[in-house]
Amino acid sequence: MSFQPISDADPVTVVHIICGVCALTVGPIALYSKARAALHRAAGYLWVFAIVLLAGTSFFIEGLEVFGRFGPIHLLSVFALWSVFEAMRQIYRGNIQLHRRIMLNLYWYGVVIAGVFNFLPGRIINRAILGDARAELGYAVIILGLVCLLGWHLKDRRKFLESAAVAGRR
Repeated sequence: MSFQPISDADPVTVVHIICGVCALTVGPIALYSKARAALHRAAGYLWVFAIVLLAGTSFFIEGLEVFGRFGPIHLLSVFALWSVFEAMRQIYRGNIQLHRRIMLNLYWYGVVIAGVFNFLPGRIINRAILGDARAELGYAVIILGLVCLLGWHLKDRRKFLESAAVAGRR
């Protein structure tokens, strides 16, 4: 593991990486701590700030350019910004369930999936964590991450369906 690839990157990319790590680590605290607690709110505001900055900096990072200077990954950034806006709108309206669902989906499908794909060989995170000699291990990390995400999704979906069935019996 070497931080040299990160320190060699341009400043916008470094800010993007820092925000990504912050969003990845603070997200579970915000998402799974007791709602309305001070920790939930503080972590939530930090997480939202990190997400907005993470999505915003992505527009200044060059990569796979398909539409002018933008690529498919920028659609994820637009989705993230919209999700934050919609989640905050829902919490201010008092719709806690929809707020929670949007934030959970943004974390798992936005932050985690995007984070997992940073292990593609040649990416800065792959080079920093795995090194150039083991870059191909990135594919194994991606597969493992996607399998874990699929397991979480199926467990969450089953829990959602069970709670809907219980609510229907009332």
